[in-house]
Amino acid sequence: MRRPASIPWGIAFLCLLFLPSCQGGDSTPPLVVQRDSAGIEIVEAMRPLWGDSSGWSIDRDPLVDLTLTGSGPNHEFFRSGSMKQRPDGSLMIANTGSEEVRVYSATGEFVGSFGGEGDGPGEFRGLSVIENAGDTLLAVDSNGRVTLVAPDLAVVRTISIAPFTLDLHYVETGAILPEPRALVLPATGVTGQIRRPVPLILFDLQGERIDSIGEMLGPELHMHVQEGFSGFVPIYFGKTSHVATFGQRIFRGSNDAMQVEELDMSGNLVRILRIPGYPLDLSNAQITAERDFVLGRGPPGSTSPFRQALENAPASDTRPAFTDILIDPSGAIWLQLHRGESEQDQPGEWLVLDADGTWLGTVEIPDRFTMSDITMDAVLGVWRDELDVQHPQVLRLTRN
Repeated sequence: MRRPASIPWGIAFLCLLFLPSCQGGDSTPPLVVQRDSAGIEIVEAMRPLWGDSSGWSIDRDPLVDLTLTGSGPNHEFFRSGSMKQRPDGSLMIANTGSEEVRVYSATGEFVGSFGGEGDGPGEFRGLSVIENAGDTLLAVDSNGRVTLVAPDLAVVRTISIAPFTLDLHYVETGAILPEPRALVLPATGVTGQIRRPVPLILFDLQGERIDSIGEMLGPELHMHVQEGFSGFVPIYFGKTSHVATFGQRIFRGSNDAMQVEELDMSGNLVRILRIPGYPLDLSNAQITAERDFVLGRGPPGSTSPFRQALENAPASDTRPAFTDILIDPSGAIWLQLHRGESEQDQPGEWLVLDADGTWLGTVEIPDRFTMSDITMDAVLGVWRDELDVQHPQVLRLTRN
């Protein structure tokens, strides 16, 4: 019987060190690739950890539905939006229809409220956003007035920050960061597509400006000039930017790409989290459907100058990557995948990056549900039923 030729010990040793190479290799890309560039950590997520399935899920049956946990005006909602869980587990929601913030127990019993339409202390005009600042509750209206409220719902003070504030974020140093939407106007005579930067400014809880920490790119707009109309119109699938905070860090993302930048309190860029090559293709058919949908909301047969401007408005080359950023208590970053106005009947999904930048996968949310806060075991938001009645809900989040 012929014995096989022996393998030289040097080659055998190398095969032990580099076993995948000797066996033909493993073509599966790594989950993440990390590197350092000029002191900035760059984390590139190459593939989702969950693969084709979702590791986390949201139960469609609510744990709490504030429309059903009681009766009367305090359980009827109109133009409700921002919903948060307070540190003691109670729930609060901004009900813009009545210009008031309502507070409920963790199981949905009405506790109390404050607000009302007006310009006085504790009153609002266009109540839009609520936020936790430790035990203090913050509520901001469209005029950029922020009302600070104690745990017993007593109004502490009212301060003024930037008008047209889209969102408000608390930083654990005791600062607040408005997410601005005020336009920075172009130079006189500039027309066509523009996208101007807007500043990011920290304020303290007395309303004093602390410092500017840089800027972010504002929304893509088209400056249209014609007889009878001169002004901005939105670009179809136009890009914009979003911010969020976690601890003492600030997260900024322009949705040109699936990328989020992490800043320190001085505005220094310390980390970039991205998914390179994430598909953002936009077809002519999708652009046409979006344009037709927007124009279809106007009066039939309208030939107004504004409608003509909308008809002639351009579209972006690619779709926006995301339309919101939320960060859960674990530090995981949730990015709401963009859906155009004509695509709202498609399932809503949030892409999740772990705190270390690993791309976990996507989580699907129930139809007609708008999410505004995330805890370790639940998501909060407003669901609209078939009659368009609003139901502020708490839904179970399972992290498998």
